[in-house]
Amino acid sequence: MTNTPTESVPSGPGEQTPPAKPTTTDEKRVRFPRAHAYIQRHEFLASVTKVMSGTGLAQLVAALATLYVTHHIDPSDWGIYGAIMAVSQFVIPAAALRYEMAIVLPRDDSEAKRVLRLATRINAVVSTLAMLAMIPMGGFLSGLLEKPEARWWLLAVGPIVFTYTEVSVVNYWANRRKRFGVIGTNALWCQSTTAVGRITSCAITAGALGQVVATFLGKCLALNNFRRRLGPDLRNIKESDMPMRAVMRKYRQLPLLTAPNAIVDAIRQQGVNMIIMVKFSTAGYGRFSIAWTLMQMPAAVINQALSQVFFQKLSVSDAGKFYQTVKKSVVRSLLVGIVPFGLLYVLIPPVLPWLLGAKFEQSADIAVALVPWLYVNFVTSPISNMFIVTRNNGIALIFAIIYAVVPLTYLNLSDLSIVGTIYQMSFIMAGLLVFYIGLALVVAKRFDKKNAQVGEKAEVSEDSRL
Repeated sequence: MTNTPTESVPSGPGEQTPPAKPTTTDEKRVRFPRAHAYIQRHEFLASVTKVMSGTGLAQLVAALATLYVTHHIDPSDWGIYGAIMAVSQFVIPAAALRYEMAIVLPRDDSEAKRVLRLATRINAVVSTLAMLAMIPMGGFLSGLLEKPEARWWLLAVGPIVFTYTEVSVVNYWANRRKRFGVIGTNALWCQSTTAVGRITSCAITAGALGQVVATFLGKCLALNNFRRRLGPDLRNIKESDMPMRAVMRKYRQLPLLTAPNAIVDAIRQQGVNMIIMVKFSTAGYGRFSIAWTLMQMPAAVINQALSQVFFQKLSVSDAGKFYQTVKKSVVRSLLVGIVPFGLLYVLIPPVLPWLLGAKFEQSADIAVALVPWLYVNFVTSPISNMFIVTRNNGIALIFAIIYAVVPLTYLNLSDLSIVGTIYQMSFIMAGLLVFYIGLALVVAKRFDKKNAQVGEKAEVSEDSRL
């Protein structure tokens, strides 16, 4: 995979960077003109703000809908819904074989469009295979859930995999084109429509199946919104006629090196879910799932924005500046996360049980236990793509394996209650992520040093010719 800068592309209509000093008319329209002007002068901050403005409202809508659902659904039903989503999430990270990440890499937009088509085709094949796999596996999984009819609900895994992955594919195109405002507003649209579906599902007592349908329809509507917003831009670019096999070979490092990481991460994430469900019952897993969902939301508001923009920034960064870029990201995330995660740790015990209702009261204790892990995860998430850009995927894979084996082993050995188990696992995972930060800084520094040596050799070679 080549570390080449993406082509400089102007933003779409309504997304051009305004002048550094707003005019009098601008000041009337903008409530805080100085802050607005400062943000617009700094491209990274402006891009993050665009994504955050949409994802922040989106996560708020999702949180309110989830709090409503906890008062109108049984924990076992939410556990079944969570299990179906867990099976889907096992496939989603590698459904396009990670080719979607290559969309931001080509110099030429026509080649990037070809990569997008490749990712979509692979996604269609993998999601179809996932749905067919649920025919023989449905009986076994529904037995674990103690819900025989769920074997047919599991057929929804295929459509869910396709829609989730395709939203990610189109997100990378928006990322490449620096249409960060579209990413943010579409996140709000997706969560709003999903929230309406979830609330409607509770009103008609549709249980777990209703939650699955609402989630699927929300993603479908998000894809349609992307089609309206980005369709003209995509159609105006002539697609490269490069053979698909040539595209697959050119970016083969993504499926060969990053897809295994995604698969290992999926085994960890969904393995944790399944072990908790089997060990502590479907209702116990439902309470854990609610806690995890709600605790992910505050981090996702900023984290998704930083990850989207930081990956694009790394892909065009000059060699020799990676260490400082990664270091700044870590420090920034540490500082940004202190206040919100500190408030969560203090406010969850008195507030969350009242918001969730009696059936999900235990979810508040689980949520507090997750704070250390999610805080450090918030710090590491934006820099995780650095291993891809610096071609150190092997190091990332080794760490991913350790990061998966440790919690799965601990969960199987623990004899504590669900809250005590999650508390200990949270601190263990936070410790592993601190090590990951150090590893990322070492890799970045080595990458800068290596490229500096290459540059010196090139200069010596040039001087000898003269």
